[in-house]
Amino acid sequence: MYIPPVTGVGGRSGSVVANLYDSSGTFRNRTNSYKRPRVDDPSSDLDQRFDLTRDFPPLIFPDRQNVDLGAVSSLLVGAAGAVAAVRDKLSDPGINPDTKVVGEFALNLFHLVEVLWEKVVRPAAAAPSANFVHGGRAAPAPPPKPDGGKRELREALAKSDRTAIMYDANLGDVPIANRNKLCSALSAGIRAAAVTKADSAQGDATEAVRVADDALSLVSDMVFMGQSSKPVNKERNPNAGDFHTMPIRLEFEDRGARIHFERTMREKCGIRVSMSLPKGIRQEQQKFHASLLQNYPGEMVMVRVDTDRLRFNAFHKYDGAKDWISCSETREILPGALSAEPVGGANAGGEAAGAAAPEGPVV
Repeated sequence: MYIPPVTGVGGRSGSVVANLYDSSGTFRNRTNSYKRPRVDDPSSDLDQRFDLTRDFPPLIFPDRQNVDLGAVSSLLVGAAGAVAAVRDKLSDPGINPDTKVVGEFALNLFHLVEVLWEKVVRPAAAAPSANFVHGGRAAPAPPPKPDGGKRELREALAKSDRTAIMYDANLGDVPIANRNKLCSALSAGIRAAAVTKADSAQGDATEAVRVADDALSLVSDMVFMGQSSKPVNKERNPNAGDFHTMPIRLEFEDRGARIHFERTMREKCGIRVSMSLPKGIRQEQQKFHASLLQNYPGEMVMVRVDTDRLRFNAFHKYDGAKDWISCSETREILPGALSAEPVGGANAGGEAAGAAAPEGPVV
């Protein structure tokens, strides 16, 4: 018989000790607590006998009853034939009312048994194991199903979905290493770029600055990837002016905030921002982009990452065309391409030079 342990206060010290139920089911406090028993004290024998803290009995659960699933199923199949005969009898308009009541009761009873069998008995009998086994130890959990590394790939892409890399941001005319000064220089550079872009398009510079500041407020964390700012690389970006810059990794609360920031920086400030990807996935993206350039000669090609379906989607168009056209080619992102180092390539996003995001869904 299993006797559950309880707690209480015992002894003169008033400390918390294990109290017990005796064989009569009456709760009583321990007389001597953890101290040495007194000589000829009959209550000490009971303490020794019912002290669960000294010899705790194992939890014992009854064995699962074996159910012959085939025999019961055969019995129900035979009973279903009898039920059909009962239904035929009940359809007779001249049936005796008492017989009709008994027949309807039999049909309802059969329906109840059928539901219990399908929903309760058979699933319980076919279960792999109970929650506990003999001795009170929990049954080992089944090993997780192998997914080929897709879980790690999804986690990495989910993180990349909230991270972006900014290139060629104007951080001033001189090298800067102080992080606080770099943050101020970035804000000033984004505002200046918004004003320049608006003036060239004969737009409202004040509104452009407001929109750029609003987009910048979506950034939850910012990491400057370098010791100090350096002169912009004119070979990679011939249209850039004379200023110092460095790559900046930006983190956002969600994917939508990142996409809105990228679009705003591109349209309002002319600053290139792209999704940050692990190195191996970035390399696979660039390989897929190179193969698509051969399939669409003379056109611009862009490759985007579909983080939901774990694949690359591609778009193409001729230079000067407004809309991007979805490519029929796609490529699966394999878990083997995963790398722990997040980087952004020189042509981040897999886009052709000067390309913009597609007018359709952006991923």
